[in-house]
Amino acid sequence: MDRKAWIILILCGIGLVANSMFNRSSQEALKEQEAQEQMKEQVDSEKASEAVTEFVTEEPTLPELKDDQPHTLVGKDGDLVDVIYTFTSFGGGVKTAEFPQEKTVYGEGHIELNKLSSYPVGAIAVDYRKIDGSFYELVSKSESSVSYRGKHATGLEITKTWTLEPKAEAKGYQLTLDVHFRNVSAAAINLADYGVYTGTAAPLHGKEMQDKAGWFYYEDGSFEFNQHKPFKGGMFSDAKAVEVIKPSSLEFAGVNNQFFTTFFMPKGFQADSVWATGDERDIQEDKKMLKRWVFTMGVNFPHQVLNAGGEHTYSLDVYMGPKKREIITAVSTNTQEIMNYGWFSWFATGMSWALNEIHSWFDGKSWAWGLSVVLLTLFIRIIIWPLHNKSTRTMKRMGKLQPIMKEMREKYADNPQKLNQETMKLYKTYGVNPMGGCLPMLVQIPIFFGVFKMLGAAVEMRGSGFLWVEDLSRPDTLTDLPIPFFGDVPINILPIVMAITMVLQMRLTPQSGDKLQRRIFMLMPLMFFFFCYNYAAALALYWSTQNIVSIAQTLLMKKLPEPELNEKSGKPVVDSNGKPRKKGMFEKLAERMEEVQRQQEIAAGRKTGGNSQTFNPVPGEMKQAKKPKKKNPKTGG
Repeated sequence: MDRKAWIILILCGIGLVANSMFNRSSQEALKEQEAQEQMKEQVDSEKASEAVTEFVTEEPTLPELKDDQPHTLVGKDGDLVDVIYTFTSFGGGVKTAEFPQEKTVYGEGHIELNKLSSYPVGAIAVDYRKIDGSFYELVSKSESSVSYRGKHATGLEITKTWTLEPKAEAKGYQLTLDVHFRNVSAAAINLADYGVYTGTAAPLHGKEMQDKAGWFYYEDGSFEFNQHKPFKGGMFSDAKAVEVIKPSSLEFAGVNNQFFTTFFMPKGFQADSVWATGDERDIQEDKKMLKRWVFTMGVNFPHQVLNAGGEHTYSLDVYMGPKKREIITAVSTNTQEIMNYGWFSWFATGMSWALNEIHSWFDGKSWAWGLSVVLLTLFIRIIIWPLHNKSTRTMKRMGKLQPIMKEMREKYADNPQKLNQETMKLYKTYGVNPMGGCLPMLVQIPIFFGVFKMLGAAVEMRGSGFLWVEDLSRPDTLTDLPIPFFGDVPINILPIVMAITMVLQMRLTPQSGDKLQRRIFMLMPLMFFFFCYNYAAALALYWSTQNIVSIAQTLLMKKLPEPELNEKSGKPVVDSNGKPRKKGMFEKLAERMEEVQRQQEIAAGRKTGGNSQTFNPVPGEMKQAKKPKKKNPKTGG
């Protein structure tokens, strides 16, 4: 290795060690900060209690309402129980939604939405901040619905009716909420001051992908996904207690973590506003607790004044369940945006469909999802094989031009414009497209990021094992290894396999560029290794499989005849019909630069009266244009 490469490697190593030492030195400060935050949370909790007391100033008329009157509704997909909704008379809403088919990361329990919230989903919120903490009366119940009724100090009698959505596409994850208002006071009341609360969708563990958790809404054809930025503040903005949006045409709004979501869909009315807030909570990660953001939202009813004795009813569809693409898209229009695939949504959606189709071949085997990822990767590599082949052969031809280009760089070291002109002429002479090695690689980028986005949000990976991997949605940690200055470092096998196969793949791939560029390029496996080390095992499995298949394809190509580098005949190239083929972009560019060069040489010849130096594109050969012999001057007699 040369000096520059060693310098880069040493600097990377110093950076890693410095980062580790900084993290260790900041642990004590972090503990002190957490203690201060806990004290602050206690104070805020006391203030919140005072706020609720201020809102619910009137005691319920019936003493028995102080005791909870729970009820459960069971959502099924055929005979399979998918979700158990536990309702509470405290706020008259959904206390938790439990998913019997989804186990918790730690312990023997099941995943529950809204577990970290003090208030139920569907609780009435006033003025964006005060959430209803009163007890309701259980009015009626059945296997498919439940109704609660309560009276508020503001003079409103509110009846909530929750009904299981019967359509099969919802798989039991959808409810309908009917909120009936009746003004029993003597004063007029504006219903725009009231809204319904979405509850929380907290991270399932401390190392869950943070970019997948947040709050969102869809209005006027635009999907907006947000996180903690409004509540944390920044260099040019102050932290907000609550973010309020006035949507023009709201279709749905809600909160989510990496794999589960809760969102409301207004039916037949336009929400006056939506609001969101968030704070950091303690989320378990192995034997420690990590601070992670948890968000809540509310959807306010439209402007509607109820006079004394007036009544009005609003309806909303409520989804509480996993972010499974085929279910989410069946709930309503435009809800596929909740998958939040970003710019590569078209590719990610196609990859999600293909992955589920492949999985259906194995009839629900425990290892089926892991094998589906492997087969999906194999099929992708087979499909893009022609592009990979073209790219590799073009890079080989470019490599054979390197001796010529090296001589050109030495010859025109002081004339970059001339060097560019001669380079384009060289490409034209040998029929090499310099973008031929890059464009096929660029085509693969959307596919790669599409799979990356899809696997990062695939709830199907949760709890699915493959080989030594217990859970494809989490890192495949075998054990923790104590290392000085770094503490206990998890040993994740698949990212190590990924990095090794990336190095082998680069060794087999034809190299281009100077030595320093190649050394920097070889550092990419190290960067990706640290970047993806704690990502889900499914992502590392996809990448490792892709590298292995690519290595096999490259070895196969090495057995094929080497591409020849011949000068073009100069005759016009024709297509299959015998007609002249249209010239490519680089051919036109080369001709244009040749014309410019010729004009410049003519102009230079007129000024100097001599001929300029020309370049013969054959390795090792340079020649000078013959200069006219000098004649002796004639002398007068």
